[in-house]
Amino acid sequence: MGADPSGVRLGPAAGRVAEGVLSMIERGQVRMGGRLPPERRLSEHFGASRESVRRALAWLEAAGEVRRTRGKAGGTFALCPNPNWPAYSWSRLADGHDRVVARQPGIDVNVPAFLRHQHFEVATRVVSTGVRQGEAEICAALGLPARSQTVAIERVRLADGVPLSWERLFVSAERFPEILDQDLTGSLSQVFGDLYGVTACEVSERIRVRLAESHHADHLDVSVGQPLLAITRTSYDQHGAPLEFSYDLFRADRTELHVSSTNRDSGSGAPNNPEVLP
Repeated sequence: MGADPSGVRLGPAAGRVAEGVLSMIERGQVRMGGRLPPERRLSEHFGASRESVRRALAWLEAAGEVRRTRGKAGGTFALCPNPNWPAYSWSRLADGHDRVVARQPGIDVNVPAFLRHQHFEVATRVVSTGVRQGEAEICAALGLPARSQTVAIERVRLADGVPLSWERLFVSAERFPEILDQDLTGSLSQVFGDLYGVTACEVSERIRVRLAESHHADHLDVSVGQPLLAITRTSYDQHGAPLEFSYDLFRADRTELHVSSTNRDSGSGAPNNPEVLP
C-alpha cells in the first residue's frame, strides 16, 4: 500500500488492514454503502493494533473510500454502494444461521401475534406520537377532509432483539380520541376492537423495494443503500370505512413475503389470468 493523499506512507500493518477493508467492501461483506465493523473488531479480525486500524481508516477516508462520523449513529461507512451486497445468503439460511420473518401481504397485520407464532421474541419501541394536521395522501386514504387532524404513531418492531420494521401509522383524531393514552407497544388491532368496537376486515397494500437512507440507520440498524420493503397500507373496518393508514419499512434481509393463489376454471377452458395493472 503506497502513500496516501496526504503524502504519508502506511506501515505494513496499517497497509494490510486497509487492503483487507477494501476487500471486505468489494466482496460485499460490508453492507451496501454501509457501516464497517468497529475498530475493536477490525483490530481482532486483522490481528493489528488499534493504532494501525485508525491509520488505515484515515488513509481510506483521505482516499475517498470511506466516511467517518461521530455521535450515536456514527462509525465508518463505505461511500460507494456495493452491488454485490446480498439481501440474504441462501447458504446461511440453509444452515439455519439467519432466520427471516414470514409475512403474508393483504391481511390484517398483527405484528406481535405473527412474530410470536413464528417463535420470535417480540419487542416494540415507540419512537414518537402526536396529533397533527394530515397530509393530503393521508387524509384521502382515511376519507377525511383536507387538513383534518390525525393521530400519528411511529414505532419500531424488533424480532429476537433485532429491528424488523419501522411503522408510521395514522388514524382520525376525531374518531379515536384518547388512543394515545393506550399501550402502544402491543397490537393496535386489539385496541381498536376492545376500546372502539371496530375490526379491520379488508386491507389494501402497495409494496415496493426502496433503498435505505441515512435517517433509517438508527431505527432499523441498516446501512445507506440497503434494500427495504416499503409497504403503503390502508385497512377498512367491518362497515367498509377507512380505519388506518400506514407507511411501513421492513428489512428485506429479515422478511419473506408469502403469497398463494388458486387458478379457478371459468368453464370456458381458457386460463384464468390475473389482471395486470398499468
